[in-house]
Amino acid sequence: MATLKRRGIMWVARVQWRDENSQKKEKQISLRTKSKVTARERLTAVSRVEADIKTGMVFSFPWMNDEGEVKVLQLTLQDAIKTWLKKREKSKISYNTQIMNELSLCYFIDAIGGSRPLTSITHTDIDSYVAFLEKRGNNDTTINIRLRTVKAMMNYFKRTQQIKKMPIIDQRKMAKKDPIYIPDKDFQALMQLDQLGDFYKRVFLLYRETGMRLREPFIATLKGDWIDIPPETKTKVGRSIEVSVALRKIFTELKDWQSDGDGATLKDPGEHLSKVFKRHFKLVSINVNIHFHSLRHTFAVRRLLMGLPIYDVKLLLGHASVTTTEQYSNMNLKRVAQDFPSLVRPSASIPKMAMEDMVLEGIGSILNDYLLEYKKIEA
Repeated sequence: MATLKRRGIMWVARVQWRDENSQKKEKQISLRTKSKVTARERLTAVSRVEADIKTGMVFSFPWMNDEGEVKVLQLTLQDAIKTWLKKREKSKISYNTQIMNELSLCYFIDAIGGSRPLTSITHTDIDSYVAFLEKRGNNDTTINIRLRTVKAMMNYFKRTQQIKKMPIIDQRKMAKKDPIYIPDKDFQALMQLDQLGDFYKRVFLLYRETGMRLREPFIATLKGDWIDIPPETKTKVGRSIEVSVALRKIFTELKDWQSDGDGATLKDPGEHLSKVFKRHFKLVSINVNIHFHSLRHTFAVRRLLMGLPIYDVKLLLGHASVTTTEQYSNMNLKRVAQDFPSLVRPSASIPKMAMEDMVLEGIGSILNDYLLEYKKIEA
């Protein structure tokens, strides 16, 4: 509790506490008065923000400024995040990147608190953030994405000289691995899982048969037979995918769910879909490395095995460079083919690059093979 202390002929408010290392800390706030009565009145104002003072926040009190108000003098994490996100929005970064930035920083606040002064953040807070993300079930890739967001924000405030130094923020080291795809038998098992609702079965199939990233359907539009994805995605490359009648219905159903259904009540509909997928996939497979993005990897692998030229796969995936797409063709496709027996012909070989326009074909038979629930959509 804040107490009074005389310093010379003037009074000050004294706030004392112990830090995480049990070291005694003290902060003195000038009350600018010789009167003990006035000092006691002003002590009340200090006591109201005592908890924030102990976290390192600095205040200007009514007797210190012309406005006669209690004001925060030091930039808090929450205010810093608002400032940085507004700057990012003005820089015209992609919508998906904005969402990822905002979500990463919301989790940062959840982990360490938004009232913390930006200058007080240390590597210990970063470690707490990583532990928080791990507890939420984030994998190393997602954790690195979120750490890059925090690092980018802290770098901005260091460049603008609003903080003198920034905490150490190291990325997790990750070994280079082949893309993780979902074999036919595992996907078939997921589609037959009673615990998984039909809506989610249809949505997961939509992702597997279009190769869209997690949040791309939410910014995409349907025009005729085509799903148009604007250049507001990861690679800033727009693209269009031709889809069947059944997939068009699923896409419309997903958009309605996002805008007017249960998805509209969620903080992050994409994260919800990802968690539902991960939770239910564990019931049909022992492969703990499978994640939602594996649906996109599966799309790419299946297209190559079906003989689609690699350049066409690049266009369908929206990769900025075919080099990124080559990670799939560099896999041992003969070995991979064993996981997709219905797609591979005896004469199948690694596809060559080409520049023709691509059409997403063969969806009708795939739907019939994997999802009897489509009959329900037609009703």
